[in-house]
Amino acid sequence: MAPRRLPSLKALRAFEAAARHGSFSQAAGELSVTHAAVSHQIRALEEALGAQLFHRTGRHVELTERGQKLFPVLSAAFEQMAEGWAQAGAKDSSALTVSVEPSFAARWLVLRLGKFNRAYPEIELRLLPSSELVDFAREDVDIGVRYGLGGWPDVVSEKLFEATVYPVCAPSLLDPKRPIRKPEDLKSYPLLHEETMQHWVNWLEEAGVKNPRWAQRGPLFIEASLALQAAASGQGVALANDTLAMADLAEGRLVRLFDIEMPDEEGYWLVYPEGGLKKPKVDAFRRWIREEAGLGPPEAPKPPEPLASARKASR
Repeated sequence: MAPRRLPSLKALRAFEAAARHGSFSQAAGELSVTHAAVSHQIRALEEALGAQLFHRTGRHVELTERGQKLFPVLSAAFEQMAEGWAQAGAKDSSALTVSVEPSFAARWLVLRLGKFNRAYPEIELRLLPSSELVDFAREDVDIGVRYGLGGWPDVVSEKLFEATVYPVCAPSLLDPKRPIRKPEDLKSYPLLHEETMQHWVNWLEEAGVKNPRWAQRGPLFIEASLALQAAASGQGVALANDTLAMADLAEGRLVRLFDIEMPDEEGYWLVYPEGGLKKPKVDAFRRWIREEAGLGPPEAPKPPEPLASARKASR
C-alpha cells in the first residue's frame, strides 16, 4: 500500500485549535505561537486542499462547509492521540492510587487494608493521605475518600458513613474528685479542639448548656486523628465519631462520656471520576470498601452534580 500523503501535523493542529476556539488569536495562545504563524499554517492547508476552511469575520472566524467536515474528524484524532500518549506514559496500570482524608486513613482504612491485600493480591495499592480535593483529570489518582457534604463537581460521590459526634477521653483522665455527671462538668477538664473551637461550643449548646464561652480554650489540632491521639494519651476531652474512635473505644484507650450526640451534616464519601468504574481495580476497591462500611450491594452510581449546585467540602 502506498503511503498516505498528509499535510504537516503543525498545520492540522493549528486548524483544530482555531476551529475549536473560533479565533486565530486564541489558537495561537494555546499553541504558544504567533497569530501570523497560525494564519500561515491554515493558509497552507487551504492551498493544499484547494478550498477555504474558514470565513474570516473580523476578530473571529467561522468554519466553511469543508471546515465543518474536517473539524470533528481531526478533533477526535487529536483526542485519541492524547489518550494513547497518556496510556503509553503510565508507569504501572496495575497500581491503584487512593487519595484519602488523613484522619480516616489513619484511624479506619489502614486498620483494614490487610483484608483488601488478601482479597486482591494482584492490585498494588498506593495510599495518598490528603485533605485536598482531587482533580482526577490532572492527577494520577484513581479513587478517593473525602469528608464533607458531598455533591462535589465533576466526580461521582457515594456516602460511606454518616457522622455524629460525642465527647471521649482516656480513662486515666477521669478524676473522682471532679466527677463528670452532666455536660457542664466538662468545665473542669481541658478540651481538645479540631480545626475550630466552635465544634465544642455547638455540642455543648446542643446538650443544653447555656452560653458555653468557657469551651473556647485548650489546644487546637489540624486533624481529628491528632486530637483523638491527644485524648487517648490523657491530655483532655475530645469530640469524636464512631468511624474514627471505634478502635480506641473497643480497646479501652478511650471512653465515651455521654449518650448525647450531635448529628453532623457532613460525612465520609467515596469519590471517583465518572466512568472510573470501568477500571476493574477501581470497581474492586469500591465494592470492598462498601462491604467494610456495612453497606449493601453496590448500586448504580449517580452522575456528578453540575458545578452550580455543587456544595463545598469542609476538608
